[in-house]
Amino acid sequence: MSSVNTNAAAMAAVRSLTTISQDMGKTQQRIETGLRISRANDDPAVFSISQNMRADLKGMMAVKDSLAFGKSALTVARDAATNISNELATLKQTVTQGQQQGLDITQINNQITNALQNIDAFARSATFNGVNLLTAGVGGVPGVTGTNLNIVRDINGTTTNVTGTNSTVAGLGIDQLTATTGARQLTFDNTLAPALGENVTVTIGGRDLVFEFNDGSAPLTSQPDATTDVFDVQFTGTDSPLTMVSNLITTMQQNGVNATLNNQGQLVISGAATALTTSVTGATAGVVPGGTEAITAVEGAIDLMGTRLSNLGANLRQVEGLQNFTAQLNDSIKEGLGALVDADLAEESARLTSLQTKQQLATQSLSIANQQSQSLLSLFR
Repeated sequence: MSSVNTNAAAMAAVRSLTTISQDMGKTQQRIETGLRISRANDDPAVFSISQNMRADLKGMMAVKDSLAFGKSALTVARDAATNISNELATLKQTVTQGQQQGLDITQINNQITNALQNIDAFARSATFNGVNLLTAGVGGVPGVTGTNLNIVRDINGTTTNVTGTNSTVAGLGIDQLTATTGARQLTFDNTLAPALGENVTVTIGGRDLVFEFNDGSAPLTSQPDATTDVFDVQFTGTDSPLTMVSNLITTMQQNGVNATLNNQGQLVISGAATALTTSVTGATAGVVPGGTEAITAVEGAIDLMGTRLSNLGANLRQVEGLQNFTAQLNDSIKEGLGALVDADLAEESARLTSLQTKQQLATQSLSIANQQSQSLLSLFR
């Protein structure tokens, strides 16, 4: 049936042209944005996944910034600690010379004082953006707002924490060092057997630092007060006496006491300690024999600084490893995101050419359909 009211062929041509125009719009958008999926209605499930991946990439930018800051702070601390270690080596030479007869002891002590000032200057100058890892517990250092470092290591907010140390001359236990500085020591015999409640007390700067052995079965017997600090030295019933002494040294070092074990198996406390007492079975407190006191103090500082320098190096290596891993992970997520949402421009170019051809054909089809009604006029002539 021929009708001027209803032109089915024209309507079909319009529907086809509309569909082609919509497809062309999608293709042009993909070409313009470079994305196959750029809106939620393109593919809801994939778009949701891609948004999560984009959020992860944003989080990784923050992680990379934190790691870069942490690396810089650790590098500054490492360089300063290296200079301190070098200065301690020179200081040992000076102190050793001070034991030689015939030298001016005043001049030797002046050299020692200069070395100590250099060590303090290195520690106080090791500040990066307000963080100084070598002046923990030291007040009045200009520009220092923190002495610990917290580095964000992943997008979940997990942190790597670096605890600062006091690597000034006071923290190393050599602030009162002279060519004749004394040191304290614990000598052990074959009856050594640290037990629950036994302790070692070190007096530094008018304060008593009590280190009490405890296996967790009872509370500490020593009580802190205005001039006394009490520290818990943990041990178990299966620990050997050597292990317990090692625990004691570790606890002392963690709390600012320059304690080391010398080649003779004696626990030596160098620096500013003015008294040493003990109730430990098989341990005797005494003074390091004359002539080696100052050298022993410096050697203790060298050992302590070596440990701290090693820790800084290990932390720095860890951060560098995390930086490399984060960069690789960032690239992998970008590749995965691209595989999900990026458009294949070669394919889109071919599709656009095809749609343009279809559009031209649909336009011709609509023109032909519109001309059909004109042919009815010839029937009425």
